[in-house]
Amino acid sequence: MNIIVAKHAGFCSGVKRAIETTEETALNDKAYVYGQLVHNERVIEDLEKKGIKFVEDIDDIPENAVTVLRAHGEPGITYQKLKQKNISGEKLKDATCPLVKLVHSAAIKLKNNGYEVVIFGKKNHPESIGTSCYIRGKDTFIAENPDDASDVIDYINKNNFGKVAIISQTTMSVKGYNKLVQNINKSFNNKFEQLSLNLKDLSKPFVFVDTICNPTKQRQADTEEIAKKADVMIVIGGKNSSNSKELVVKCKELNVETYFIQSAEELKKEWFTDKEHIGVTAGASTPDITINEVVGKIKNIAI
Repeated sequence: MNIIVAKHAGFCSGVKRAIETTEETALNDKAYVYGQLVHNERVIEDLEKKGIKFVEDIDDIPENAVTVLRAHGEPGITYQKLKQKNISGEKLKDATCPLVKLVHSAAIKLKNNGYEVVIFGKKNHPESIGTSCYIRGKDTFIAENPDDASDVIDYINKNNFGKVAIISQTTMSVKGYNKLVQNINKSFNNKFEQLSLNLKDLSKPFVFVDTICNPTKQRQADTEEIAKKADVMIVIGGKNSSNSKELVVKCKELNVETYFIQSAEELKKEWFTDKEHIGVTAGASTPDITINEVVGKIKNIAI
């Protein structure tokens, strides 16, 4: 049995930064984290064991409490509400991924230059929710898959927008984003042109900006390369992890037998019967220890 582990698997720099920020904060203060810091249950449980308190409602955070913001980003209203509880400055530790902040900045700049901004993302994902709050709030149009192209076109035509920009949640499918734009252009006379992330030329009326982050691209590319060689693929990630789910989709698109797990305990011996090449990949919030445990158990199964 040959086990192939993706080169780019596990923590990305944004996740590492968020965890380190939280751990360092907890060394000196009782720390609260607003929302799920990263989408991995094991990581959250390990941090909870260190005394870190996770809350889903700002009302559950005491006045003046040291608070960490999750990696996925928050809308401006979150900062305002925390400030009202005297949580700002040194008491507020912002663990938002810099690449997510880059998307926020792009969305704001596009909006301020007259563009109606459409997001390719998951409607219930905290990153898309946070980004949308900088644009139109709950009325922001979010396309979840390439088949939503017709709805995007209807939205544009119905409102007669003169300038439209499409951006993406950082963890979405590269192939899916390209397909969405292609589908829109098929019915929109190829009006949408790519605009570089530096946003220097804001004169073009219909543009799309590649805001999918490089760690996501690397993991998707590695997974595709391995899946083409594998008899079975094991994808490790949190159940709420958008980028991990996209790796599963990538594998299934290549018609390889695929299993999505959170831990080694979920592995089943029959998955590897008569399988010679085993591919292992993991989402950006999966710790190395989990990946190593999965690989170790697969090796034991093979004995």
